[in-house]
Amino acid sequence: MPRSIILSLALSAAPSLLAQTIHTTADMQQREAKLLATAKAAPTGLGTDYMDDYGNDRTLLVVRIHSGDPERHQFWADQMVVKKGTITLVTGGTLQGEHPNGTAPGETLGTSIQGGKETVLHAGDIAHIPAGMPHQAKIAPGTTVTYLVFKEKDK
Repeated sequence: MPRSIILSLALSAAPSLLAQTIHTTADMQQREAKLLATAKAAPTGLGTDYMDDYGNDRTLLVVRIHSGDPERHQFWADQMVVKKGTITLVTGGTLQGEHPNGTAPGETLGTSIQGGKETVLHAGDIAHIPAGMPHQAKIAPGTTVTYLVFKEKDK
């Protein structure tokens, strides 16, 4: 095949390979409003939206009106960025009552975390949770919290 044809094919494929995703403030506000309505209607008090999924990394927007269950992700590390509200993040320790959450291999929930470290996070704070580490997002009753989670597949 002539080099010019190969180059033309490569260049025509390049835009899809170099695609980027941009989330505007307006887009984020609309998503957040929908997730708040979802959280209010859900017994778990949780609304989540996978904003981006590139296979080995994902972006989620999360709105909570209740504390979450303790969890562990065997294959995914989480980078959490608090947008609004205050979270008490419990990390480490031992996950009690651990059982599969039914969504994917290596994803588990628990009833509590024994011996974990509690850290209070406010808007603008960032936390990194390595793959395999038990963690839980606790929020005060009557409050709402919004945060982004950047998930990265571990190995």
